Amino acid sequence: MSFSYRNIIITGYDKIKNRKPVLFVSNHQNTFMDGLVLVKVAKNINPNILVRADIFKSKWAALALDIIHLIPIYRKKDNMGSVAQNNEIFKKCIDLFRCGKTLLIFPEGNHAIKRFLRPMQKGPARISFQAEEENNFQLGLKVAPFGLHYESHPKRWHDLHVHFGEVFQVNDFKNIYKENPIKAQKQFSDKIKEGISAEMLDIKWHSEYDFMEEVRRLIKPYALDWADNKKSIVHAENEVLNKISNILKEDETKTEALKKETHTYFKVVKKHQLSPDFEAKIYNPFYLILKSLGLLIGFPFWLIAKLLNFIPEYIIEKKVIAGVKDITWHISLRTGISLFLYPIFYFIILLILGFSLGWILAGILVFTFPVISVIMYETEYHLKELKNAFILFRKPQILKQEQELVNEFKTLIVK
Repeated sequence: MSFSYRNIIITGYDKIKNRKPVLFVSNHQNTFMDGLVLVKVAKNINPNILVRADIFKSKWAALALDIIHLIPIYRKKDNMGSVAQNNEIFKKCIDLFRCGKTLLIFPEGNHAIKRFLRPMQKGPARISFQAEEENNFQLGLKVAPFGLHYESHPKRWHDLHVHFGEVFQVNDFKNIYKENPIKAQKQFSDKIKEGISAEMLDIKWHSEYDFMEEVRRLIKPYALDWADNKKSIVHAENEVLNKISNILKEDETKTEALKKETHTYFKVVKKHQLSPDFEAKIYNPFYLILKSLGLLIGFPFWLIAKLLNFIPEYIIEKKVIAGVKDITWHISLRTGISLFLYPIFYFIILLILGFSLGWILAGILVFTFPVISVIMYETEYHLKELKNAFILFRKPQILKQEQELVNEFKTLIVK
């Protein structure tokens, strides 16, 4: 995970980290990477994760996934397993709660790359109420909604946001459940949806999703200034985007005009090969000189890392990723395969260097390989930023066009 993301920004975890048993619920945008995120963040509670059973088809995959505490759930549309097997899985989950352990479920039931929350499935409600009912509502099961936001879903070395919301107890629904179980499950699922939505980027205007995604990219540098909720950039973007969408829904003419302007602007951005996550601003020349010097220093490390990692990167990128059309699997596969491939590869290099140079020197050299890889990622990140800066320096009309468009959106929501 540390070699997959540049920054992992976490808020709200302190209010849940010492409370067990817990059912974690989250949005699901990035295959099994979403589960690995909680494994990394929640080190002290070692969460178990409920995932679809079709990823367990291979024996080697099943063994690897079991190591990181993934539990299969059988879905009808996958044509795997049976209701009886799922009942056994439910029992296993309830036993985990009885032992004071934790479980992560993705209530949407499947993953999708778009930045909005899809309808909730009944699984979390069924497991939660069954667990409490079998223990006379004495289990004390807590539910912890959290939101995930990937700056880039498929690519390495972008920021990842993990935001935990308000915890609630299954027992809060005890009386309603005893009177009307279906009503209780509906209210429980609605509570989960509300909790997750508040902690992620949830673009609710689905019919204009592509337009709102472009607006998100445009207003991101200004969201914290415009929003009341300054908990994180994700909370700010979520607030601002949904304010804009609510206003534009009432004015079709304004919507069409802004949509056309925004799309035209991003066509210019693409034409001049600015990276998708560029920030439209004028950079201080002294800052650009320092950044250029830093890149010159970083270049030898970049070259060394490229040469060192050529074999595992070739296997991952050319033999695995190149054949996977669903880009939401890319970062998960990169991280999952790297978890096993890189230690094996570095161990082989250690053996070769150990017999030829001596074990102490070999150990020191191999220990530096991951550090050099981080320098490589950082060099590529800053090179991209420098490239964007020079393009904007040569094309100041892009900055002018961006500011005019930003001001139009600002007048919609900032009084």
